Amino acid sequence: MGNDLLTKKILVVDNSKVITKIIQNFLAESGFEPGNIFRAETKNQAMMMLGLENFDLITSAIHLSDSNGIDFLKEVRNNGDDKHRDTPFLIISADSKEDYLDDLKEFSGCAFLSKPFNQQQIKEWAHKALNCLEETPEEETGPSKVSQGKTEIEVPEKIKDLFSKGIIEAMEQYMADASPTKLKEDWELNGFFSSWVDLMDSENRVQLNLIINFPKKMASDIYETIFGEIDLEQVAGVVQELVNILGGIVKPKMTDFASEILELAYWDEEKPEITGSLNLDLGLPESKMGEGHTLDVELEGLPKFVLPFETNDEIFYLVVLFQKF
Repeated sequence: MGNDLLTKKILVVDNSKVITKIIQNFLAESGFEPGNIFRAETKNQAMMMLGLENFDLITSAIHLSDSNGIDFLKEVRNNGDDKHRDTPFLIISADSKEDYLDDLKEFSGCAFLSKPFNQQQIKEWAHKALNCLEETPEEETGPSKVSQGKTEIEVPEKIKDLFSKGIIEAMEQYMADASPTKLKEDWELNGFFSSWVDLMDSENRVQLNLIINFPKKMASDIYETIFGEIDLEQVAGVVQELVNILGGIVKPKMTDFASEILELAYWDEEKPEITGSLNLDLGLPESKMGEGHTLDVELEGLPKFVLPFETNDEIFYLVVLFQKF
């Protein structure tokens, strides 16, 4: 089917230009013609493109700026135009697949792929979908120099290891390597790009803050490898998407450490009994850039850990804070 792939047209829909570019690159590496891979950032833009072109495959995020992936799927299937009624449709999201099972079962030709994803998963889904197999593949399973602070609360190594593996996996999305390295006593968050996201369990009043801090050259080099000419605003977007991907990786695995996380969040008072299972929601990522920018983050006294990673002889940092609210 190799030569046939070059004629297939694909529509990739996501409000993140970073993600659409990554998917486009993965599809091109899988044998598809780059010129036949179209990108849209909103549902309305995608529907306009579907009216103009006949697409053989569609991928969509769940969260779109003007709608959501499920409503987009429903509109594609029910808009009275038969040409895309059976087009293979892939949902790509860091959300739980279980939340969308009923909708996925209702509409034919649907599959769900969890973030983070890799080139092989995209390739397998696309090839199976185009081979008309009965099932499409599914998921496998303060200032920039902030006060370091000290705390006597030790974070279990298994939690640190989970985040370390998550960073390595997230960096692979950008075709970049990250090697854990030793934390020096005089470490500082003095990079040019910072991004952060919260994981929150409202019922148990637990909050994890994930912060990533990148040197300017390192982040720019990663961006240039994927996109070419450097745009600092877009580089900041790449770093922001990275922390979002990391949050999506660790979120479902945090339930295995509910007791330990409660112990860390309530380090200065009696730990409450957990209500049900730990149910963390991923917030919206934010980012800042520039020399000496502030994050308004207080590290002093809070249970936390800091993981340094080396890429191309430079160091970037992940900081994870545990607290109650």
